Amino acid sequence: MIVIFGWIGSILYLINHGYISVVKNWNPKLYYSGNLVAALFLVVSSLMIYSYQAMVINGFWALISVLLIIKFDVAKVPLSKSVFYIGFTIIIIWLLFIGYKYGWNTLIFHSYLGWSSSYVFCLSYFLFCSKKLNHIKYLLLNTYAASALLPILWGQDNWPVFSLEVCWAAISIYGIYARIDEVHLID
Repeated sequence: MIVIFGWIGSILYLINHGYISVVKNWNPKLYYSGNLVAALFLVVSSLMIYSYQAMVINGFWALISVLLIIKFDVAKVPLSKSVFYIGFTIIIIWLLFIGYKYGWNTLIFHSYLGWSSSYVFCLSYFLFCSKKLNHIKYLLLNTYAASALLPILWGQDNWPVFSLEVCWAAISIYGIYARIDEVHLID
């Protein structure tokens, strides 16, 4: 039953992510509602198999989705892109240190890589929803976050979320390609 929850959540997320990656005038309420339902399915399934990175990501997405559905102005929360990027840079430096010290194919490295994905998924979703991050950058960060989560999900046998992240990265790349005409040199 838990695996079915995972697959339902994964499929709903993919439909939703494909929707905003391809449709230029997407409906925010539909998007946030779809994310909420998908997130709740994946929180339950990930919690049951102790896949904590996936549980944290989906719990955060559920929270942000609820806030947006009830029309809470998340843009008023004082989180800037600069703070996000400084944190991301520190995480990348830490990952390089961990990989060098313990090895690139170790559980400790994969675990930290998974937590870096949690950071990027959660805060890029927040920044995108608060209109502080443009669509292209959001999709680029989603490509990183989905790819960075793969090794730990593989080790945890979390196949619904693993499959979700492979497809998520592919949809994000396609979304970048489809929106490439929105890129401006000044951005």
